[in-house]
Amino acid sequence: KRSTCREREMAPHGSRPHKPPGASKADDGKGARSPGMIVGAVAAVVVAIAAYAFLSQAPAGPGVCGDGLCGYAETAGSCPADCAGRCGDGFCSMLETCKSLGASDAVLRSSCQEDCGLCQMPASAAKQCPAEGLPSAVHNASLLWGTYRPHLFLGLRTRAPKPVIAGLMWHDAATVEPLRYEATSGGIARYGWVRHDGESFGHQIIQDEDLSLDVNTTFVKVVTTEVKHVVDPGAAAGGDWAVRVSAGKRKAKRGKRNSPEFVSFILHIAAPSGSVKEPVITEKGVSFEGKGPVTKGFTLSAHSVMPEGGPAAEIHYFGATLQQDALDRADDLVKQIYSYKAQQQAQGGAAHPSGFKVLPDMMQPKTDKKGTTKPCNSMFLQVVVPVGSMIDFVFTSHASHPEAERNGIDLSGPALSKIMIERYRLFDMRFQEIFPLATVPCQPAPGKKAGVEACTGKHYSPEAQEFGKVALSQLLGGMAYLSGTWFKADPPFYNTSTEQSAVVSFSATPCRDGFARGFLWDDGFHLMLLAKWNPAIARDVLLHWFGLMQPDGWIPREQFIGGETRRRIESRWWSQIPTHANPPTLLLALESLIDAGEAPNAFLQCLLPKIQAWLDWFRRSQRGHALHSFKWSGRVRTEGIWHTLSSGLDDYPRANATSIAADRHVDLFCWIASMHRVLAKAKTILGVEATPNDQALASLRAHLDVIHWNNDTKSYADRGLIEKPGGAVQDLFVEHIGYISIFPILLQLASNTEAVEHTIRAMADSHHLLSRAGLRSLSKHAPTGGRDPVYGTQEDYWRGKVWVPMNFLALRALKTGYRDAKGADALYKTLRASLVQNMLSQYTKHGFLFEQYHDASGEGLKHKPFAGWSALVLLAMGERY
Repeated sequence: KRSTCREREMAPHGSRPHKPPGASKADDGKGARSPGMIVGAVAAVVVAIAAYAFLSQAPAGPGVCGDGLCGYAETAGSCPADCAGRCGDGFCSMLETCKSLGASDAVLRSSCQEDCGLCQMPASAAKQCPAEGLPSAVHNASLLWGTYRPHLFLGLRTRAPKPVIAGLMWHDAATVEPLRYEATSGGIARYGWVRHDGESFGHQIIQDEDLSLDVNTTFVKVVTTEVKHVVDPGAAAGGDWAVRVSAGKRKAKRGKRNSPEFVSFILHIAAPSGSVKEPVITEKGVSFEGKGPVTKGFTLSAHSVMPEGGPAAEIHYFGATLQQDALDRADDLVKQIYSYKAQQQAQGGAAHPSGFKVLPDMMQPKTDKKGTTKPCNSMFLQVVVPVGSMIDFVFTSHASHPEAERNGIDLSGPALSKIMIERYRLFDMRFQEIFPLATVPCQPAPGKKAGVEACTGKHYSPEAQEFGKVALSQLLGGMAYLSGTWFKADPPFYNTSTEQSAVVSFSATPCRDGFARGFLWDDGFHLMLLAKWNPAIARDVLLHWFGLMQPDGWIPREQFIGGETRRRIESRWWSQIPTHANPPTLLLALESLIDAGEAPNAFLQCLLPKIQAWLDWFRRSQRGHALHSFKWSGRVRTEGIWHTLSSGLDDYPRANATSIAADRHVDLFCWIASMHRVLAKAKTILGVEATPNDQALASLRAHLDVIHWNNDTKSYADRGLIEKPGGAVQDLFVEHIGYISIFPILLQLASNTEAVEHTIRAMADSHHLLSRAGLRSLSKHAPTGGRDPVYGTQEDYWRGKVWVPMNFLALRALKTGYRDAKGADALYKTLRASLVQNMLSQYTKHGFLFEQYHDASGEGLKHKPFAGWSALVLLAMGERY
């Protein structure tokens, strides 16, 4: 459904073009505007006094004209003193614009940089980033090679715009289909990393149901610091690596083939801007040399270990000069080669004596029109072995070792086994230090439990501890490095797009099967876990995301970067629309780093101007017509459903009619307030002088209840146009109980005691949000009584199912922000136990983490293995909030 919902995204029909501001009114105290700092400071003081009074008295209602708060029932016309807006009040109103450097005097007079920011970041912003705020050379060296092609069952590459890449394929030696290459759960009982440290070690188990094989892959990297002699330190940074592959027989399920006797493994390695030489085959195995732009010279070798008394390995190869589009479809090329050989055999050519499908043992360099021969840059190395065998593929960096010593480098056989055992031990030891699940307290989940129990006695069971290790490992094994061009939709209608210059990105990914690319709001959640395991990598990812920021402060929300990423997706979905936002969860991750003391000043200096630009872009592009109101752009009705894809909560019920003048989204309100909070923390650490705009957080907190608290239903809610039976349309609260109504708790902004207690009560009520699997996204019951007519209907994506990231935010808020609130502690314990127990039960049953869980049965649903934000369960288990 994630793909279905995302693919239904359309251009924001009916979205307004930006209108120039109206003339300023006279400074009569009613609706007056002034860009002056004195007036802005006065306005900030007024807001602060109103906020203090509001938070002290904790009223609930639409507000009263003259109280300094613009409530939902007030307008600039009915109460200009509260709702007209002034430059410096922290809200970019419809009468204000951003400041454009070099603009005319008339435009400058109507601009308000304090509230709306700069229209374009100045070039000097990049110069504010000191070198020590960027990843160090040692850090970059340690991460040069990695499993950064997570869309493949095993895909390696260098973190470089011009990379060296590698990918593993396998098939029954006698048949081509299925040719395993791209990671998919189709025909696979389960797969995923069970250990991965994010840097130099990973072990993966793949249960291939269609081929009745158990395939194991292990990645080990030995970086430069572990090598005694370094010839070329710059090129040697990535060090050496080895991949061990094995295949064992698996009992065939009914209707499936028996395990093959022989399996063919093919390692494809390519240096698109480099070269590879013809392999040399000996009794010990096979090897070939190559050269890449970053790695420089290297040797790739393969060594096999056969079952005792079994036949020797059979080795074949094919080298070619390939363009990027062919490299993006390496598995298709192998099938074409096999097809070509089959045609030759049909015309009288010699067949393989055992009937195996094998490569042609040839090099095919490309000759251009001028007769110049370009060397091969791509090698397919095939090793056919009996099932039960083991193959070690070893990459040796020439820059790391003098030529005389290269033959003595041993990263295969017993030596590799020894390293693997040690890396496994180091992972487990480090995991226990950071997430001491063996000693952290827990309590059993209420009700009858299916399968393995998560909490035995007062601590987590061995099965639960293993589940936590798998969750972390699969997140780390899903890290992706992308390079290439991307597409940006063209204004004003966004129905065409233009290919943009090449960029690079480094991020975690939601799901290796179909979503092995960066998603803006997903990745902030990913980084909250990653920040606990390896803060340096989390900082690296944040810098890459902000490196994608456009001059106006917009960050594209989905990374369709490079041809390989776009391979399986129709071209009409590639374009990123520059008016569409996505929840700024990256700043939750940054806040986590700040609170843990893992955000050095130099790093914050690099990010500060971009955080400000991002916040300013949000306040301009997502502002509502009413003061202190915000609405997600791009809301569109498709197939009878209103989708708000920008919000991340795609089909969650909002107003059933839409108007840019009426939509007020409480979740976006909270996200923008949280951006102010994180920005303020960063400024405080850096000692940046406060401005009137820094009072915006207090103003937003003060306005939360007077705009979004529905006193009739005792819940937070959106406001918008509601079409009643008979066709009448009214501006009303959108009356549902669900994730939207608890956002002020999730992001820890609610301070009204009455509102907090009512919200926690709804969260703990099984008739509303609490289920056996966690908090459901939408209550079965309407806040006014009776069944909610939207629950479980149509796409049923965010209409009742349980989502891990929202549950994690709830647990974090209950444990840290509202621990003393009535009912908070009891709800925390029950919710944590239920979430962990259900996820462990489903993992034990199916072997996967899932995108979402059924609120009634607890069954895992939609995409798998969804070890992106669903891996946050580990933070809940370890109480690392």
